[in-house]
Amino acid sequence: MPRRERITHAGFYHTVCRGVERRNVFLDSSDYDKFLEILNEVRKEFNVIIHSFCLMTNHYHLLLETKEDNISLVMKYLNSHYAIYFNKKYKRTGHLWQGRFHSDYLYDEQHFWYVAKYIERNPIKANMVKELHHYKYQSYFQWKYQGDFAFLLQGSKIFDFTLKEYTSYISSEFEENIFELIYTTPKIVKKDGETKVLYKRLVTFFEEDVHINRNVNIKRAFTYGYSKSEISKFLGLSSTAISKVINN
Repeated sequence: MPRRERITHAGFYHTVCRGVERRNVFLDSSDYDKFLEILNEVRKEFNVIIHSFCLMTNHYHLLLETKEDNISLVMKYLNSHYAIYFNKKYKRTGHLWQGRFHSDYLYDEQHFWYVAKYIERNPIKANMVKELHHYKYQSYFQWKYQGDFAFLLQGSKIFDFTLKEYTSYISSEFEENIFELIYTTPKIVKKDGETKVLYKRLVTFFEEDVHINRNVNIKRAFTYGYSKSEISKFLGLSSTAISKVINN
């Protein structure tokens, strides 16, 4: 199965990387600390903002903002430097990480906050702790207790909230359908021989006036890059009906 094309534009990313064969990549507290030290190097070297993070035993989640088209360089530096440290410390050889990192470019403000909450709630989801503030290696703990690595969050959007507001937000459960939006990325299409990234969700063309200006919005969505079949499926109309609207 071919790899999907990776978006590398400057912007907000949800990145995930797992240990090879899902093995643990953090074996003691000094490993977590070392990874966060390297993450700080990345922050300074590549002018990256760390909005939120969570280090689990066999993988990690980051919500990053890049100012340049360099997400691949950022992740290569982070993963390779930690792998060198880990292999040397534990006298092992071979790959530490399971393939290339996973990255999702965030569509919009709503997507950002869904991902931030998802990242903070990972220890709860994995039944590692019962209370969010009990897990040390995440952004929420670092902010709440001004931990040793709280400085990593300099410039983070989570500070748009007060600590009390953020606590309340991440403490509530997700609705089931939200999980479909967590691991997603803008759609990449090829049209007229050119690759285009669709940063606007299809729903945004219809969320306010789906009935009043439906035909106008259908044309706008199609011109933007969404296919007739995608539009017809979203609106519950036949492809023939969509084609008639577009061709009129």
